[in-house]
Amino acid sequence: MNMDNELREALRRKQAPADLADRVLARASEQSERRPAAGFDTGAATAAQPRTSRVVMRWLAAAAVLAVTAGGAERYYTQQRAAEAARVQEEIRIALQITSETLARVQSKLSEPAENGSR
Repeated sequence: MNMDNELREALRRKQAPADLADRVLARASEQSERRPAAGFDTGAATAAQPRTSRVVMRWLAAAAVLAVTAGGAERYYTQQRAAEAARVQEEIRIALQITSETLARVQSKLSEPAENGSR
């Protein structure tokens, strides 16, 4: 039950400090002086960064995009070459299999007359 009492005490209504309204109004006026009016951008948010720094960041971002694009293109072409090599390899395997079967039939036909002649 001690926990119930502590909770009740923590949630019990308390009187606000007498200077609370003055402090809230002072802080609100400070913040409104620092922020531009709604819909009016003075560039104050970006003024903290020097112009050269913003330009450098844009160039770095552009370079990063270019690097990622170039890397992606290189990977694509590498995969395409590997797929083409696999396709050619499979075609060669099939051609060699057909050649082997054909040679086996030819050899079989060539050895038939020898077998028939020995009879």
